[in-house]
Amino acid sequence: MITTDSVNGVVRRGRLGRTARFAARWRGRRDGARGVPRVPLPAPPEEERGKTPPPPIEPPAPELLITPYVMEVRTGVRRATEQMRAALIGREHALLSRLRAESVRVVTQYDVREDPRPAALARYGHWMGQWRTSVDRCRSHAQAVVDQANQRLACYWDAVRETHPQLSRLPRRPPGDWLPGRVELDGSWYQPDVWLLDDDSAGTATSRALRILERQNTDRVDGRTAR
Repeated sequence: MITTDSVNGVVRRGRLGRTARFAARWRGRRDGARGVPRVPLPAPPEEERGKTPPPPIEPPAPELLITPYVMEVRTGVRRATEQMRAALIGREHALLSRLRAESVRVVTQYDVREDPRPAALARYGHWMGQWRTSVDRCRSHAQAVVDQANQRLACYWDAVRETHPQLSRLPRRPPGDWLPGRVELDGSWYQPDVWLLDDDSAGTATSRALRILERQNTDRVDGRTAR
């Protein structure tokens, strides 16, 4: 069960602390003053130099703005979320072993013996629901790590733009989605069933059992709709 305390804990983990904000901005000011990242941007016309502020420029392509700091943040998030995934699988080892063993029994009952057992499949579905709920809970923590990393990047780039000789010519307010190196949670976090297939000792038993379960759920929904 997800309690109020656990939700508040995720919120706290997603908030960027004062020290982290200061460190990100310090790194950004330092990189900007050194001209990092080095991007090919058009210089203002010769006759306009020294007379008026140079005109705003369009944001460079994000792939040109991958600095060592951005790589450091992205690598840290990838390592942290992979560790969270490994810890989750370790905690749920007994449940995963039970699901894989039950997958073989489901496939044997439905495909080999052709003797459907809805009660057994329902039990399998209950365990599968427990696994998906565990992944959902862990994903909320992983997303908090990602959100915090993006806050660090936002502070970093804001500081870079203050001191960088070329990026300081960006519009005062770049597009709302302008965050070079933005971190995204790996898509597998939204497909927890895929993780069951990594070490499937029964070959395709798990994937087949999942299809049988999905088919029964679909048939049940279609039956209710027909009524």
